[in-house]
Amino acid sequence: MAFGATITLTVNSVAKVLNRINQDNYGSEYSLESALDSWNLKIRHSVDKPDGDGMVMKRHNFYLEHVTFPTSTLPMYKESVAWTMRHGKTDGNIQVGYDAKAVAAYLSASSYAVVDDLNNGLN
Repeated sequence: MAFGATITLTVNSVAKVLNRINQDNYGSEYSLESALDSWNLKIRHSVDKPDGDGMVMKRHNFYLEHVTFPTSTLPMYKESVAWTMRHGKTDGNIQVGYDAKAVAAYLSASSYAVVDDLNNGLN
């Protein structure tokens, strides 16, 4: 599956349709802006410099930033969520895919209670 021209994120039961505004060999960028807020999603693929052990890693990032614009009564708010997967440059990406799916399943367990706990600083 390749990413399409739009990505729909459902936030608090409200669909946010982000349109692709850029695509190149290294990733894509999606955006949605209204009078009240903006949503920006970046999908990037890169190769890291060697780790301390000399291993070169491929990196795959999914980064979402949400900005709520200030009003006369409220300040600006900014939140971001990031998802990163890394695997050895010469390794296959099958195992990291399994690992990432396991983390995604864990985060969605119990109606996302784990995400709420993370957001509240619990560990």
